[in-house]
Amino acid sequence: MTTEVLTFDAFVARVADALDLEPEEMTANARFDEDLGLDSYDLVELLTLVEELGARLPDDVAAGVQTVGELYREYEQRVTRPLG
Repeated sequence: MTTEVLTFDAFVARVADALDLEPEEMTANARFDEDLGLDSYDLVELLTLVEELGARLPDDVAAGVQTVGELYREYEQRVTRPLG
């Protein structure tokens, strides 16, 4: 099964919609907690969305992701390679 990689803008649009945020707020350098005000529940929802988009982030990687750009890079790397 091949999953198409979303562009950064399309990725941001999906995430913003899921979290009820404005896409303009979600710059590559925007930090989830300080800049976007996301709490732990929002972060779980965010990781669930990334998984639905075809990329599963290991817990240690997910814990280290702090910005929208970092999340997109991890998504992009993992959606393009098979699991296993």
